[in-house]
Amino acid sequence: MSLRARSCVLAGLVSAFLGLVLCVGLAAQGYRTDLEGLNAQLATASRRMALLAVEGVLPNPIPKVNGQCVQIVADDGRVLASTPDLAGQGPITRQRPPAGDVRWDGVVRHDGQELLTVGFTFTDIKGTSATVYVATPKPGFFHDVPGLLALSAAALVGVAAVLILTWVLVSRALKPVEAIRAELSEITATDPHRRVPETGRQDEIAALVTTVNQTLDRLDGALSQQRSFVADASHELRNPITGLRAEVDLALMETDGAAHAALEAVDRAADRLQLLVEDLLAVARLDAGMEPRPEPVDLAALVTDELTRRHPAKTVLTELAAGVVVEGDRLQLARVLVNLLDNALRHADSAVSVRVGADGEQAVLAVTDDGAGLAPEDRERVFQRFTRLAEGRVRDPGGSGLGLPIAREIARRHGGTLLVEDRATFVLRLPLMTRSAMTASRHEVQPRLTA
Repeated sequence: MSLRARSCVLAGLVSAFLGLVLCVGLAAQGYRTDLEGLNAQLATASRRMALLAVEGVLPNPIPKVNGQCVQIVADDGRVLASTPDLAGQGPITRQRPPAGDVRWDGVVRHDGQELLTVGFTFTDIKGTSATVYVATPKPGFFHDVPGLLALSAAALVGVAAVLILTWVLVSRALKPVEAIRAELSEITATDPHRRVPETGRQDEIAALVTTVNQTLDRLDGALSQQRSFVADASHELRNPITGLRAEVDLALMETDGAAHAALEAVDRAADRLQLLVEDLLAVARLDAGMEPRPEPVDLAALVTDELTRRHPAKTVLTELAAGVVVEGDRLQLARVLVNLLDNALRHADSAVSVRVGADGEQAVLAVTDDGAGLAPEDRERVFQRFTRLAEGRVRDPGGSGLGLPIAREIARRHGGTLLVEDRATFVLRLPLMTRSAMTASRHEVQPRLTA
């Protein structure tokens, strides 16, 4: 569960518990109020009956009013008068109120039910002392069903309001955190200069933003040093390697036998070393944020040019659709094609196929080989830098493991993707250049040509 959901659940449980306690307390208070009201009604009725009895005008049987039972009991226990429902029955209670103008309140159990009873002692004009008892059935705790339902509904509304308020408040409190998370998810090693925006507040979130930005500053500095080192080292290695190859080429022309074979091995090692340096320079340029120089690039023509200058030992089959044009840096896109072809030819058993076409608003360049292919768990690993699978190490011991990562990074910078969409099919997808964009590009290029 998210922090927002956990907060709502906790607030809901606490508010439900407090609401339950409040509802029980209010229901109990209402029940006591109802009992006190009934006692007051019974007390008023008992005083009125006593006055009528003192004046000698109280009828027998006594009329029943508001469902109240009445009984007048002499001091010796004789029932002097009662309502019809108590006619012929003995006293409902033996309790006697104190002498004087004092009433007695109590609960009497009579005929299997509880009666809320009030007793009042009086002396009539003949000097006879008696007690008038007025009783009514005691209501149960849940007698007021509509009131309890209304109280429960109010409690549920209160809990719902607490949940909504908690959700809103926690969402507002977490909004800056979500903004920080979204910004951090977009910051990559190729774009480390972005920072989390300041909130403008003086609270814990602002302190978090400050700490995150300081951490990003340190990481940016470390990445800059690393890139500078790679670029400088690669650049400085180019001249010595070029000189080494020139010296080896001269020595090869003047030697033979075992020395010639040794020099050929040195030449192959220098060639692999030069390719590694070129890959490292490409990585350094890409990491430095070098943006592609856009121009219209016909993918079919790009494939044709590359295959024309090659003489591969394995069969290369092509299916090239005309008019598949993208906007990008021709040299960088050619490097993607070269890396994909080299990879396919390295792993193919006998043949490689290259397909160029359009899929909706995307240009598609697919390179497939008839080799063993990649396992599903390896189809993303091959795009990690310096990752080399076991088969690749056997087929090309001198590889660097940078070709496919460089190709994917170039595809990303051109707004496209590079994926392994089948067992042994690498698919490059780029935004297809529209006809209006191609026309505008030709108009921009023409003045430069005529100038």
